Amino acid sequence: MSSAARRDDAPGPDSAVSRYAEMQRAYYEHAARNNPESWVVGHYDYHERVPYETNLLFLHGDVRRPIFQDFRGRAAFDIACGEGRMVRRMRNFFQKVDGADISQVMIDLAEDRTPGSDFWVTDGISAGAAPSGFYDFAFCTISLQHICVFETRDLILKDICRILKPDGKITLQYGFSRNYPALPITPVQEVSPGVATQIFKIDQQHARWFDNKTDAQATNGGCDVVVGPGDLEALAGYFGQYFETVDFWFHDVSIGRGGLGQPRILPPVHPNSHMTDDCHVTHLMFIHGTGKKI
Repeated sequence: MSSAARRDDAPGPDSAVSRYAEMQRAYYEHAARNNPESWVVGHYDYHERVPYETNLLFLHGDVRRPIFQDFRGRAAFDIACGEGRMVRRMRNFFQKVDGADISQVMIDLAEDRTPGSDFWVTDGISAGAAPSGFYDFAFCTISLQHICVFETRDLILKDICRILKPDGKITLQYGFSRNYPALPITPVQEVSPGVATQIFKIDQQHARWFDNKTDAQATNGGCDVVVGPGDLEALAGYFGQYFETVDFWFHDVSIGRGGLGQPRILPPVHPNSHMTDDCHVTHLMFIHGTGKKI
């Protein structure tokens, strides 16, 4: 499919935001070309087992509370769709699921693996040439969390509002740490009977929500945006600019994974055992918006 036409509010090609997008594009293009079958998205087997549909489509992950009473006949859009993994999964619910991605290589893979869906290459700050006012629902998993530039994510959200119907809804997944921005660097240690201590450091690698780390030279875990408990009020205010109702819910991925000197209880591919034992992310956070304002 064709690339996105530049919007009036899009930063110029020489801007820091555009240079950051080109860094991301180069990263994913290189990775997909060099390992298209087994890389594509990181930790593929793990993410295939995470119950994303439950958290994307049901309020607070409660299957008694679907975001639509009837999914049939509706259209959904996957933001940063990669090779189409979640597009294929979400077609079990929606009549039509399309997607966009910054990487032409990813889009080529998605089109080959997911016939019947439409895909667009983006400039890294939009939904590409996806049609305006067409989709009932837009979603994202394991992608927006890898963008450490607030301005980029804000431009994407504005364009997602463009492609949504007036009553459209979103659910976006991000990484959350119960301690953030402090990261534990030692296991809990008993220093005297009944007294334990642990050493933390302030994260310098990743970004807070409103940071613009346009000079980042890595993505896909190299420099992510991470949400902590102290950020939730500001996030509610931010998303409240775009949606009348904003909800947060959390999927705990720290259960049973070990880490900080503790033994692993669950196997690595278990959805509550998030990848590496020392992963600083403790939860997958889901942000749900309804009642589009713009």
